[in-house]
Amino acid sequence: MDTRRQTCLPDSESADVASWLSEGWIADTLELGAAMPYQAGVSATLQYFLTDADGTEYSYYWTIQDGQLGGAGLGEHTSPDVELSVSLDDARSMQTGATDATSAFMEGRLRVDGNLDLLMQLLPITGSSEYQELERELARRTDFDHIGE
Repeated sequence: MDTRRQTCLPDSESADVASWLSEGWIADTLELGAAMPYQAGVSATLQYFLTDADGTEYSYYWTIQDGQLGGAGLGEHTSPDVELSVSLDDARSMQTGATDATSAFMEGRLRVDGNLDLLMQLLPITGSSEYQELERELARRTDFDHIGE
C-alpha cells in the first residue's frame, strides 16, 4: 500500500511524506538511520509501545547495530533489549522535537523496561548532532496527522 502523500512544505518545496507509523515511515527511518556514524559495540533492539487516548496501541521497533539503525519494523520484535511505552501524543511530541525524551522519562510520561544500562549506552548517539538531524529530517518526511495509512 502506498503510504506517501504530496505536501507543500513551508518553503514552497513539494515533498513526498509518509503517514506516521506506516511502512513508508519505516523505510524513511531505515534510510536515514543507516547514515548514522559507526560506533563499534553500541547495539540494541528497542521496542516502542504507543497508546492513544482511547487505548489503541501501536508498536514498532528499531535494531541498532554498531551505532547505526540496522533494522526497523512495525509490530513487536521477538526479543527486544529495551521496551519504551508512551502515549501517542507524547510520542508525536518527541518525534517532532517539541519534547525531549529524557524530560518525558523524568516526568514519568515515558516508561522504560529492560536493560537500562544498554539504553544509557545509546545516550551519546541520541544526543549527537547527526541523530538530531535525522530526527528533523524524519519529522519533515512524516505526516503525523495520518497514522499507518
